[in-house]
Amino acid sequence: MITTSVTVRNLLGLHARAANILAREACLFSSIIEIEDPSTSRKVDAKSIMQLLMMAAGQGSELILHIAGDDQVEATETLKALFEDGFGEPSR
Repeated sequence: MITTSVTVRNLLGLHARAANILAREACLFSSIIEIEDPSTSRKVDAKSIMQLLMMAAGQGSELILHIAGDDQVEATETLKALFEDGFGEPSR
């Protein structure tokens, strides 16, 4: 299992478009992918857009990715890149 921290950088946070991108990318991997909000200790399935939206993670939120499976390294790199890029959206 790989556990790593990410920051929500885009201005609108983990809203519908960003959550859709994240869920769609997560579904490409066979690994189990969960995202935890350490402020609430709540974990959600990153492959579920509804669960991602329920997190209501705004800009600046620190989240933790938990990824386990055969393709965990590739999944981690791909999902971290999405967060670092702000899902292709402005950060200010």
